[in-house]
This record gives sequence, structure tokens and C-alpha cells, in this order.
Amino acid sequence: MSRRVLLAAVLGLLAWIGPSGAQTSDPSFRVVNNTANVVNEVYASPSNERSWGQDRLGTEVIRPGGLHIVRLPADGNCNYDVRIVYQGGSAEERRNLNTCQLVDLVLGGGVAPPPRTAGPQGNGQARPQPGSQQQGNPSFNLVNQSGRVIEEFYASPSSQQNWGPDRLGDEVVQPGTTFAVRLPQGECSYDIRVVWQGGESQERRNMNMCALTNYTVR
Repeated sequence: MSRRVLLAAVLGLLAWIGPSGAQTSDPSFRVVNNTANVVNEVYASPSNERSWGQDRLGTEVIRPGGLHIVRLPADGNCNYDVRIVYQGGSAEERRNLNTCQLVDLVLGGGVAPPPRTAGPQGNGQARPQPGSQQQGNPSFNLVNQSGRVIEEFYASPSSQQNWGPDRLGDEVVQPGTTFAVRLPQGECSYDIRVVWQGGESQERRNMNMCALTNYTVR
């Protein structure tokens, strides 16, 4: 009886250790281009580094409807900043992304194409089904690292014509502080407008907020 009890205890210990021991923190992710622009460059660097490092695309580009897997070292770091440069020079940045929990970084909103199970790796030309729209939880934390007071903040679904209410209400976001922006479950594609003290503003369009935990203003 004691031998059976001991064996059961050992098996239970192995079952408890096994999943955590096999678990890895892989920060790699896919860039899915659901915009009408060609992506010429992609940068992904740890958030604690000052330089963007090398272009992760090398000599490749991501055409509209295409995708590219960004391979990052599984060294325990999950917090990355990402910079996307489009053909023509326009760019967008995503800060403090937990890429270990991110499968697809979708540009321009919409639904990411399903992963390929066969065929060559690289830039695909798969497109989301017409009329489909990504759904999820678009809530996020507004992180003010701009050094200025944010007086107004607007986040409205890209399908709407107006900005809607100021999400800060009667509050402001001081430099170095965070404000939780709670949005309704559903549409992921949002337009963002930041208004600083003094009236200067900044806008970002077609942001996939369901892929973000923190939206950092610099």
C-alpha cells in the first residue's frame, strides 16, 4: 500500500511540475497588414532599449493582405516596442506590448488571416473574408510618457463619424501616470485623439486596440 501511495505522489508531482517546466515565453508574433499600404520596415526592440535595432523584414516587404512572422529570442523578455514604416515614409509605433501574449499584430484593424498549415513560409496574400470585423476587448491603459499634461482623450470606433465623449471626463493624465480607458466589448478598430494642455493634439487611425494592453503617449 505504501509503495502505491508513493507512486501516486510521484506521478502527481510530475503532473504539477510538467506544464510549468515545459512552458516557454516566446515573444515572437505575426505582423498582419490589413491596410492598403505596403509595409517597408518593421522594428521590434525591448522596451528598455533606446535604439530600434535592425529592420526585422530585411529585404522583404509586407504587401496589403500579407503577413510576416517576426522571430524574437525567447530570453524571458516579453515587453517590446514595435515600429512600422510604410511605403512613402509614414510610420506608427506601438509601445510596451506584451508580445508573449500577442499572436497577431494587426495593422489597420480587421480580422487576421488563419495561419497556414502547409506551403512555404513568408509573406502571404490571404485576406480576411469580406464584411468580417475583428471582435474582442478593446479596453487598455493610457500611459502618459510625453512629459506634458493630457487634458482630453478620445477613442471612438473607426466605423463612427464623430469622436464621441472625452474618455477622461473631468480628469487629466499627468506626466508619468496611467489612466484606465474602459471600452465596450466588441469592435477592435479604434481612432485615437490625444489633446495636451495648450491645445496641441495627435491622432492615430485604425488602431487594433484588442491587441494592446498599454497605449503609450510619448
